[in-house]
Amino acid sequence: MKAKPLKIKMMHKLIPAYLFSMIFISCQEHSKSGERQEAANVATIAKIPSPETESVSKDSVRSKNLISLPFDFEKYTAVCLQQSSADCEKIYPKLDETNFKRITQILGNKSEDIPTNIFQIQPSFTVNTEIYILDFEGDSTFQEIITVSHNKIISRKSVGHSMPEDKTYKSFVLEKDMTINVYEIDFENLKKKLKEKYTILASGEISGS
Repeated sequence: MKAKPLKIKMMHKLIPAYLFSMIFISCQEHSKSGERQEAANVATIAKIPSPETESVSKDSVRSKNLISLPFDFEKYTAVCLQQSSADCEKIYPKLDETNFKRITQILGNKSEDIPTNIFQIQPSFTVNTEIYILDFEGDSTFQEIITVSHNKIISRKSVGHSMPEDKTYKSFVLEKDMTINVYEIDFENLKKKLKEKYTILASGEISGS
C-alpha cells in the first residue's frame, strides 16, 4: 500500500520533463517552419525580374524590329509607298506597339508630336544608344532622327521635309558609318544636291551642320 505515493512522486517528476520535451519539439518545428518560409520568400524574390532583366527583355523585343544600315528614305518610299511591295515589312519593319507607345510618351504624347511611323535603326556602335527615324505624314510630310538613352532624348534632328506646292523637297540617307546625308531633290527631274551632313556619335549626340 505504501508503493502508491512513490508512483505518484515519480509521475510528478516525469510530467515536467514531458512538457519540456514537447515545448522543445514545438520550438524546433516552428524554427524549421520559419526557415522553410524564409527559403520560399527568397525563391519568390529570385523570380521577380530586376530592372536590368526587364531592360534586356525589352531590348530583345526591339531587336526583332531593327533596320540595318544604310537607310535611304527615297528607297523606303519607292518600296513601301509607290510599289506597295510585299517585302516592305521585311526590309523596313515598323516599331512594335509597346515601344511605339514608349517613344511617343518620351516625345510628349501630344497629337502633333505623335509620328505616323517609327523605325528603329541598328547602330554601328555597341553602346546603349537607341536610334529612331520618325515619319510624320499629313498635308506636308517631314522626318526626324532622334537618339534615346535611358528613356530620354539625347539629340533630335530634322532630316526630311516635303510640301506639294514646293519645287523641291528634302530627303536623307543614314549611312553605315552613322553619317546622315540630307539632300535637296527636285520634284520634276529628281536631281539632288547634298545640303547638310551630320554624324551620330556613340554618345548619342548628332554633330555637324
